[in-house]
Amino acid sequence: MEENSLRIIKKTISWLLLVVTAVYIMTGFGITEYRIVEPLTLGLLSRTLSFKVHLNLEIPFMILLLLHISFGPIDRIYRRLTGRKHREDSGSPSQ
Repeated sequence: MEENSLRIIKKTISWLLLVVTAVYIMTGFGITEYRIVEPLTLGLLSRTLSFKVHLNLEIPFMILLLLHISFGPIDRIYRRLTGRKHREDSGSPSQ
């Protein structure tokens, strides 16, 4: 796999994890503080919908979190096997 492809995959997983985490927190807050969240979302996020979305986000959240955490060791192993250095360690002069 090309280095650029790995970087794109890592960034995609990071951004997806950020979005899923934000929605997970917002729906959790929508379950416990529905009297505040429902008017703030103009009625789009009711307590029932918050609960359903929150439950359905558990597995994607765990998968994305595991992928995000495991990319550090995967990247190190890949670089060791291919003999490539990290981008910052490539020997370019620093200013």
